[in-house]
Amino acid sequence: MTVSAIEFSRLGPPKLVLYAMRCRTCKTLHPWWERYTCGVCGSRDLVEEKVEGTGELVNYTVVYYPPRDFLGQEPYVVGHIELDEGVLVPAPVVGIAPDDVEVGSRVRSTLRRMKLGHEGDIYYSQKFVLDDDPPKRRRSPAQAAKKTPAKAAATRRSSPRPRRGSAR
Repeated sequence: MTVSAIEFSRLGPPKLVLYAMRCRTCKTLHPWWERYTCGVCGSRDLVEEKVEGTGELVNYTVVYYPPRDFLGQEPYVVGHIELDEGVLVPAPVVGIAPDDVEVGSRVRSTLRRMKLGHEGDIYYSQKFVLDDDPPKRRRSPAQAAKKTPAKAAATRRSSPRPRRGSAR
């Protein structure tokens, strides 16, 4: 979520709280932009739920040729962060050189300037920085059994797939 400094001063700090959407029917947690319909059960009964803003960097890319609004910030890192609550969100990772970024790093959310608007407006949003003092991560047995997208992809890559048209 990105807001201008003017909107921030008018609406106040609660506008920039990191949150996710919880389905009241099946209790699934979704990213904040999925605010109307649950992708699991189809329910339209979703409510905002504040999330801690700490997690693990699952994968990332380095942007060398940014869109017009982000010129002058390159190169910068955009990563997928799996929050401790289980939600996967894309976000910029700042405060570290692109060559030093590692998958599996613990990160935490912070409020930073996102961009400068065309008319001089300053926009703020959540970005992620390396977590210097990560607490021990406590996962429920259900979360521990669930594969993260990175682990699932590694499992898929390690198992050979038969070619099309070949006999099994």
